[in-house]
Amino acid sequence: MAAKRIYQIAKEFERDDKEIIEFLTGQGIKVGNRLSAVTEETYNILKAKFTAPPEPPPAPEPPPAPEKPAPAPEATSEETGEQAPAQQGGGKKRKKRGKGGYQPFQGDPGVSFDPNNQVGSPLIPPSADAETFNAATRAVYTEAVISGNNFIENYRYGGMSKKEYKALKPRLIGAMDTWAVLCEHRIPYPDSSPVRYWMAVNKLTTKAFKLINAFGIDNREALADMRNALNPVGKKYEPREIFTDEENQLFEEQQTLIFKAFGHGMGEVNDRLYELKMHAERMKRHCEHMDFLACITNPADEMRSAERIPFNEITDLVTYSIGGIARRLFFFINNKERIVNIINNFFEWLNGYAKLKEQGADAAKIEKYLELEKKFVALVEFMSFDNLISVKKDMPKPFDTALNLLNEYRDNMDDPDAERNFKYKVRGITNIIYKPKEYVFLYQFAGLEPQKDYRPPEEIAAAEAAKAAKAAKAAAEAEAAAKENPADNADEA
Repeated sequence: MAAKRIYQIAKEFERDDKEIIEFLTGQGIKVGNRLSAVTEETYNILKAKFTAPPEPPPAPEPPPAPEKPAPAPEATSEETGEQAPAQQGGGKKRKKRGKGGYQPFQGDPGVSFDPNNQVGSPLIPPSADAETFNAATRAVYTEAVISGNNFIENYRYGGMSKKEYKALKPRLIGAMDTWAVLCEHRIPYPDSSPVRYWMAVNKLTTKAFKLINAFGIDNREALADMRNALNPVGKKYEPREIFTDEENQLFEEQQTLIFKAFGHGMGEVNDRLYELKMHAERMKRHCEHMDFLACITNPADEMRSAERIPFNEITDLVTYSIGGIARRLFFFINNKERIVNIINNFFEWLNGYAKLKEQGADAAKIEKYLELEKKFVALVEFMSFDNLISVKKDMPKPFDTALNLLNEYRDNMDDPDAERNFKYKVRGITNIIYKPKEYVFLYQFAGLEPQKDYRPPEEIAAAEAAKAAKAAKAAAEAEAAAKENPADNADEA
């Protein structure tokens, strides 16, 4: 016979699924749910149970005659309406004598348990045989296991199906939370022992790999576009013979900084995760062959907890690191043109410095150029923090304007007014910025001094002349008014 499932049998016998499961549980047959299949032998038992005519209830045996006969009370079930066997042993008399008459209660070995925890379940007398008692015990145990499994499933999935729960698993985002990474971490108290710690680290790195892999698949096109745009600064720096070793080292560090600031860095993060995972694997293997005495008595043993940072801290580090992949990708998507412009500007600064060296420019000019180039790198690094203020679409971006002003200053270094004009225009940018950190950065970026006027001399002279003319005009008007109203002046005197 082909295996049949509980729900099919219930439909065949016109019974409820729960009734079938409760009967099998009471017989000591383990079943999971309505989808569980049963053997042919179990099917025959069910068929005999639910298709045979109901058996007449057995006649209750008369209780032994007590010394002083008294009517025995009948226990009636509130749920079923059936009469329960009378309590044996003359409970009332023994209670009066204080000799400990049998008082059955739910939980006593002499009482059967209703799988539905109903009040007033039929009782099993203390004289019942061991087989009846064992069957009741198995029923209670099986029901407890089923209830426990249901509780665990509902606690884990929140009442959802596994498919629905899987669809809600966390995805890698810029604001990834530590506990989202640990949502399925099944190693409790990872800091309680070296074994638990390194097993937990291994699971943590595995989960991080899965998040990164899923993120890469979901955003493959954007990541490819990002990789192509950052390819010029992602390559290995090529030293130039005209530069000194210190200059080559400086420009190499700057190129790496720009790539790390705007590149997603997925490869580097994966390398670090792999190293951490391999270290955790080695430590787990070391635990299998460790010297317990050395671990307990030697404070310098590498397995001691003092040599490990708390697991929650390492989780925070890993979470923020892999979240940086998402943050940099989304920043690139929103600022692609700006980032491409920055990369092109970096190589313009690099070529301009090489050109000055080839032309044999004086040391002061070369030093000034390098100073401005460092300002460019500082501005780029600050822009990578995603601190750009939001402005209207038709208005210039403050940091883009600052970058253009710096390039203009570089191209007009020989002009004696170039520095003053640069500071004057950057001072104008600070008037439209309201965030303190951005205001302070631009103030320091341009080297501004408080209470100093950076306007051109002719503009300052024109402003002073206009101010003097306005004051002279006000004085003339006051004098004319005094002549027209001499009486008022006399009263005031």
